Amino acid sequence: MNLESYMFLIGGLGIFLYGLLNFSDYLKELAGVRLRSIIATISDSPLKGLLTGLIVTALWQSSSVTTVVAVALVNAGLLTFEASLGLIFGANIGTTITAQIVAFKITEWGFFIVPVGLVVYLLGKKKRTRYLGLSILSFGLLLSGLRLMELGLAPLKQSTAFKDWVLNFGREPWLGILVSAAFTGIIQSSSATTSMVVAMARQGLLTLAAAIPLILGANIGTTVTALLASIGARLNARRTAVAHFLFNTVGVLLIYPFVTTGLYEKWVLSVSSLTGDTSMPRLVANSHTLFNVIWSLFWVWQTQNFAKLVRWLVRGEEKVYAKPNYLDSRLLSTPTLALDALRSTLRYMAEVGRDMLEQVYEMILKERKLNAQEIWNMENLVDELHRDALHFASMLSEGHLTDEEAELLTALIQSLDDVERWGDHATNLLEFAEYINEHDVEFTPRGVESLRTGFGLVKSNVERAIAVVKDGFMESILELTVATEQQIDDFIRQIRQERTERVLQGKASVDGAIVYVDILTNIERVADHALNVIQNFSHTNRLRVP
Repeated sequence: MNLESYMFLIGGLGIFLYGLLNFSDYLKELAGVRLRSIIATISDSPLKGLLTGLIVTALWQSSSVTTVVAVALVNAGLLTFEASLGLIFGANIGTTITAQIVAFKITEWGFFIVPVGLVVYLLGKKKRTRYLGLSILSFGLLLSGLRLMELGLAPLKQSTAFKDWVLNFGREPWLGILVSAAFTGIIQSSSATTSMVVAMARQGLLTLAAAIPLILGANIGTTVTALLASIGARLNARRTAVAHFLFNTVGVLLIYPFVTTGLYEKWVLSVSSLTGDTSMPRLVANSHTLFNVIWSLFWVWQTQNFAKLVRWLVRGEEKVYAKPNYLDSRLLSTPTLALDALRSTLRYMAEVGRDMLEQVYEMILKERKLNAQEIWNMENLVDELHRDALHFASMLSEGHLTDEEAELLTALIQSLDDVERWGDHATNLLEFAEYINEHDVEFTPRGVESLRTGFGLVKSNVERAIAVVKDGFMESILELTVATEQQIDDFIRQIRQERTERVLQGKASVDGAIVYVDILTNIERVADHALNVIQNFSHTNRLRVP
């Protein structure tokens, strides 16, 4: 190989990966910001999850993206661990579409598709049109990169040393599996690896026996992305990532004896002969599809058993913030039940918001490991519940309500907004926790004690607000809350004055003082919203959640 061949090969790989990654990103943007919610909704059973994972991965051209989304959904409590397994099974089938497309001799068309995408992007006035243009452009780059790799690989047909090395994969399949798994783990894209294998097959550089181990190794290597995404995630999210690794690795181990005996190669040839296309690129693509289809369809009917195995391997218990299903549209015809459903949703939102505040407080004091992703997942859950509850309340308001029911509905809507603000202030506090950790900010013992006192007072009012949402309004609770609110205001006013004096005396850093005061300001506002919730319910103690 000369310098030009290396340029084509390395540059083509770079262009292919850039096109592949951007193609996935732009399609996600094109699908809309609620795509994760849609996936969670239609993946509530293993079989539905398999179909969803298949379709989404075929569109995104990346099983890694689908499995990472599955990990994120489980981590956010929007998807159960068992349901996520269906997505993983489907993703393994969907990712084979890339190799099937590449097996068609269409890579040279990439150079013509790129300008089409560019024109659509430049002429598009709407955001979605521009994203469509960028998607077309990225797909063109994907094909163009493959074409350049094919040109770069062409001289290897004359290399006896390379052919001998590649033939070893057929004689020693484990070697091909390891090489492919390592390469795929580095570039984090099985689609890239399988596409390269198809491109090499098109150039006559691979036999089917040598290509199959490379395809199987890509299945193992692609699990690295989800494993990395699960670092620091919650228990069930880690289980999802381990399930992906286990699913692909065990599948390769079980098929391995059939690969070494040449039996799997015969199966691929038999299946391919049914379609009438036994060209080497198509055989390679079919070897990928056949393995993933058989293995995925087998396990989709054994999801519960597979889940039990993973739970046994990754043991532990955790509090799961799953999205509740209180808001059933069938309840709208019975306002009392519909109001109970809204109230239950508000209570759950409040409990999640309280837990967010407690966790961030512990992160600020460095008593808990900083985990921004978990807090953002909880915030997304609160936001989604807030949006769903307001939509449900809007539909309920269109029906016939008594004065008491209308009064309670108003209090619930107002309280939904207040509780949603708890989450917003928790994410503000998270930023301060990140700043404190990144800049090694240390508070004095007195400062720490003041924060504990402030959080303690605010938490007491938050708990009272939750109690009112759950059990109904009581005058005594309002009186206690108002008294505590005044205590919070006086306390924070005093702390601010003390910090100002310490800064002027040079006894406290300016940055530390600013962060400290901002923390107190946010927790004070949480207390304000807690008081609002209680006041919202001050005339609605007649209807309660059982």
